[in-house]
Amino acid sequence: MSLPQFSVNRRISVSMLIMIVILGGIFSFFHLGFDLMPELEYPVISVVTTYRGVAPREMEQLITKPIEEVVSTVKGVKHIYSSSDEGISAVMLELKWGINLDAAAEDVRDAISQIEEFLPEDASRPLVLKFNVSQMPILFYGFTGIKDTRRLRKYVEDNIKPRLERIEGVGAVMLFGGKEREIDIFLDKKRVEAYKISLDDVIRTLQAENLNFSCGQVKKDYKEYLVRVIGEYENLKEIENTPVAFREGTPIYIKDIATVSDTHKEMRFRVRLNKQDTVLLGITKQSGANTVLVINRVKKEMKKMQKDMPYGIKYYLIMDQSHIIKKVIKRTVENIITGGILAVIFIFLFLRNIRPTLAISLAIPISIITSFIGLYVFKYTLNILTLGGLALAVGMLVDNAVVVIENTFRHLEEGKTRKEAARIGAEEVGRAITTSTLTTIAVFLPMILGGGLAGEMSKPLSTTVVISLVSSLFVALTLVPAIAATIFKKRKKEEWIEASGEKGFKKLKEWYKRTLSIALKNRGKIILGVLVGFLLSLVILYHLGFEFMPKVDIPMMIFNAKLPVGANLDETDRVISKIEDEFLKLKEKKFVATMLGPSAYAQDIAARAMGMGAADVNEGMIMVRLVDLEERERSSLEIAEEIRKKIPYMRDTTFEFMDMTQMMMGGMGQAPIEIKIFGKDFDVLKEYGNRIKERIKDVEGIRDINLSLREGKPELQIKVDREKAYHYGLTVAQIGSSLQVANLGRIATRYRERGDEYDMMVRLDEKDRKSLEDIKNLTIPTPLGFHVPISQVAKFIYRRGPLSIYREDRTRKLTITCNTTRRAIGKIIRDIKERLKDIKLPSGYFIEYGGNYKQMKEVFKVLFWGFIAAVLLVYMIMASQFESLTQPFVIMFTVPLSIIGAILGLAISGMTFSTPAFMGMIILAGVVVNNGIVMIDYVNQLRRRGIEKYSALIEGAATRLRPVLITAFSTILGVIPMALSRSQGWELRAPIGVVLAGGLFVSTLLTLFVVPVIYSIVDRISYKAEERIKKHLHGEEEEDRL
Repeated sequence: MSLPQFSVNRRISVSMLIMIVILGGIFSFFHLGFDLMPELEYPVISVVTTYRGVAPREMEQLITKPIEEVVSTVKGVKHIYSSSDEGISAVMLELKWGINLDAAAEDVRDAISQIEEFLPEDASRPLVLKFNVSQMPILFYGFTGIKDTRRLRKYVEDNIKPRLERIEGVGAVMLFGGKEREIDIFLDKKRVEAYKISLDDVIRTLQAENLNFSCGQVKKDYKEYLVRVIGEYENLKEIENTPVAFREGTPIYIKDIATVSDTHKEMRFRVRLNKQDTVLLGITKQSGANTVLVINRVKKEMKKMQKDMPYGIKYYLIMDQSHIIKKVIKRTVENIITGGILAVIFIFLFLRNIRPTLAISLAIPISIITSFIGLYVFKYTLNILTLGGLALAVGMLVDNAVVVIENTFRHLEEGKTRKEAARIGAEEVGRAITTSTLTTIAVFLPMILGGGLAGEMSKPLSTTVVISLVSSLFVALTLVPAIAATIFKKRKKEEWIEASGEKGFKKLKEWYKRTLSIALKNRGKIILGVLVGFLLSLVILYHLGFEFMPKVDIPMMIFNAKLPVGANLDETDRVISKIEDEFLKLKEKKFVATMLGPSAYAQDIAARAMGMGAADVNEGMIMVRLVDLEERERSSLEIAEEIRKKIPYMRDTTFEFMDMTQMMMGGMGQAPIEIKIFGKDFDVLKEYGNRIKERIKDVEGIRDINLSLREGKPELQIKVDREKAYHYGLTVAQIGSSLQVANLGRIATRYRERGDEYDMMVRLDEKDRKSLEDIKNLTIPTPLGFHVPISQVAKFIYRRGPLSIYREDRTRKLTITCNTTRRAIGKIIRDIKERLKDIKLPSGYFIEYGGNYKQMKEVFKVLFWGFIAAVLLVYMIMASQFESLTQPFVIMFTVPLSIIGAILGLAISGMTFSTPAFMGMIILAGVVVNNGIVMIDYVNQLRRRGIEKYSALIEGAATRLRPVLITAFSTILGVIPMALSRSQGWELRAPIGVVLAGGLFVSTLLTLFVVPVIYSIVDRISYKAEERIKKHLHGEEEEDRL
């Protein structure tokens, strides 16, 4: 029993089955998460090591290079990137897509453990971090109202942070800004020397005194007592009264040689909100958690806490990812609904009958609801790509139902009963619509199974479309025949003929027959015209330009500023404050948040290796929250251009806007364009870097050109004379350690108060270390009990080293980064290569192009082979359907026809050829063949009935004109809202819609003529070939007889 026969005979069973599917879809929908983008797990692992106060060159030699060497052996490593900054080493491993990151992270830890004992003793233990998009904050709050930011931070840290951390789905709560409490012990240089006390003596004493000990239990009078030695400091007086040494029987207390201050850590990081000092609170979600749900819970908890906040404290919601997500989802759902309504209206206007229109329209909601089950099973969220898949599929969901119903009505008109017409109508076309559905599904398989970034990006969209198409096929072969057998009825002939619009269609059909007949007589001209059109479209494609992803306008701008090396935090604050004023003048702004200096979070340190975040106090970032796209007249790119014009030129100072498209995609800090120069010598790298910068600075579309290699801070290098040092019983380690404690300071122990812990920092008083001369005059305690001036055991050298040392695949590099306007990256790179073609680098130096351009090349390569695989799969499916190798070849001519329309659509829309457009092209290859399949399948049926070839071609094509036009234009109308929408995130959706709409429109019109023409040519060639073979075989038989 066939599926249509079962559906016609068991209509109640089919209804119940559909009801189960609907209930399952509704259940799945309410359990799906909401996100802006799919949670891509980039195969990136970072290794972060800190070594306080050490210069970049030493960081490179002592830490970065050893780690690079050992992690290069880890399985699956594709590239190794690293940065060595002052006191910080960050090594980033880019692995192959699909690798198990947890296992890889363990392998990295195991590899590092082999060299840990050889790393400097004072360096931190290397921290291994997996890069995860979920580590990016989904929510930012700003707290203001108290001038004393130490009190403000303390309140947020003690009262707000703990409650938010307990919320289900919250990953981490991070605080930025505000003063952090610290107990400072400032030693007086003269007194320390007079009492012959070393700084290490002070540190050892504090460590030995600030302790509690558990000493077991003791029994007394049937009771058991814990025995504890209490030595932890309870107040600052106890610290001051701690004896450090005895001189001539008299104790020397800390208060005799130092000042104990309850103060705050050195301010190397400041945060402001709308020019007010603030404390920023960033929240990340747990991996796999529902972004919208987590944010809603956080907002609810914040409202509860608001009433308990002290007078004056205010908080502001600076960034809310759920707002963007809800906007995007709302607009995408509107596109789906609009597309579905347009498709149904078009079908009704064509059929002029409410009953079949109703049956067809049911395919859309049922298929979409079924898709929710698939998304739930495969653990996808509702995001811009999965919803884009539904918007894409909405027009295609009715195709199968249209073909079934059109054929059913034809059998009704021939006099069959409703049941017979429904069964036979579905069975006749069942094979054809199954094949056409399979050909559409086939183009998505390479994208689902493909690897790399392209596969990860296209998988959610492709899976959604495949599930919905399978659902629509099931509906067409079950529910549609069941409904047809129940409610369809035969119309009287005169009513059918006289129905409004039917006369018009009959005229169109007659015109098509006459025109097709002319086309079949002028086959050469038709083929030549198509060939010329295809070649012209390729020329247009070249001039459109290529890019990785279209620029996305999201209501957030991030502006980075780097002042000359050596600029202190106050100077950085002064300069960036002026730029803040320009942002605050913008009518489109909501909030302006500013962060100055480097963050201490390990995630942020790792981010610096990827080009994100400040590395020192001479750098800052301004984060501007704009009003939504619908509420402003200008794009964020236009606003950025205005700000650029208002920023005055400052020598050795760089300004740049971050590429928000890359940020939204969860990217790794790559600029749109990166020109990398590899080599050993910094001076050579810088020389050629400046030459290249000068050559490309006026290339159209380039903005914010920066060099990664900048002059470092001036260094006072202290070269120890080992012979002299040995004379005093000193080693390099003792001298270095003493100087480090004196100038940089060292955390001796922790001061505990009410459950909180604070660092106790020991160092010389600021008056004794505020100038270079003070450093030169520092003294070192010797084992003999007296202090030696450092100048007696060392000489001083002034040098200037690099601020940061960047490496890629264990080779030093300089990177020239550029932002771009809306001009295509492909065109910009073409111009850059033309400008640089005559630059000759020294031996051992070479140039590579990276950034989004490199990503584009890698993704396009994967998509190209995906396109080839899709075309081959479609061909093989059709070959199986027709049991012919030539007829699928005929239908495949619809693919180049569709490319003509797709490219014209992009040109008319002013869009470039990007990853979404390429994905649309692949999808198009599976969709456009459907019309050819339906047409050729019926032509074959007529020829099997004995009708002559040309008559069969004309009659078959004319008979299938209605379903071809309905299915094609219903699909076009389904994607039109996606193509024309200009709501949030439209830049990622519209290219797919434009490619599909343009490709389908042109290919449908041309298919009606080109496919019959190609069919006739191929059939004639096949016939002649068969005749030759027969003659040849016949001749061999005659020879055998002779």
